[in-house]
Amino acid sequence: MKTRTGITIAIIILLSAAFVLLGMYGIREYDARATLEARNTLLKQNLQKADAMTDDYAAVAALKKLSPALPEIKLRIVQREWGLSLQLMQYLQRARDNNELQNETDAYAARLKTLLDEMIERCGSTLADTASLSPDIVWQLYNAAGSAKVMSAFVMLETEQNVDTVQAVMRDALTDYKAAIEAVDKAGAPPSQKNIPRWNFEVLSGEEKVQKLQVSMSDAEKNQILKENLETVIPEIGGYGPGEPVETIIKK
Repeated sequence: MKTRTGITIAIIILLSAAFVLLGMYGIREYDARATLEARNTLLKQNLQKADAMTDDYAAVAALKKLSPALPEIKLRIVQREWGLSLQLMQYLQRARDNNELQNETDAYAARLKTLLDEMIERCGSTLADTASLSPDIVWQLYNAAGSAKVMSAFVMLETEQNVDTVQAVMRDALTDYKAAIEAVDKAGAPPSQKNIPRWNFEVLSGEEKVQKLQVSMSDAEKNQILKENLETVIPEIGGYGPGEPVETIIKK
């Protein structure tokens, strides 16, 4: 009888301990979910504030502070940096054409190169794990990387870099645009979006843009021709060109 009573008491104690542990686990799980929900709400609010900013510099600074640095956030940073790149590109061109500002061209070119290098690095690091990204993010990152490389090629020409080196960068840009085309098709995007990387690829891959320049030309002549061509193919805001009909056949 005493043995049975002892067993019953032991079972009750074990059950009580189990209920206490389950209760503690449930409380921790609830707190964790509540904390995560609060963090996600705050992140969403801060993201909306950054999106509403009209100043690209301020938006980039705000986005870089957000944690965790989700792929969606990195894409937004890259898109804002592209807007800044276009501004610096305009400053560089104005300085180049203005005798009083020509001494500023090196400074603008250096700032632009640094910004473009950061864009390319951010796109590359984010795309390192492509399998975990949605096709919609993938195509935009590849498109942005290609556009950054096109502008980098122009900056290299501005700073008198070797034409062969510039053409190698342009070929890398074409590779990125081709990857963007494949991803945007997988994303099931509307035709207006499918046109974007196709248009960028089509314009850049035109024979007059990437063909080998005649050997008879001097390096200076090659540089000038390629520079003039590149000025006409640098994509617009967001790295997005106006686009040709999506049915245009692209040779990959």
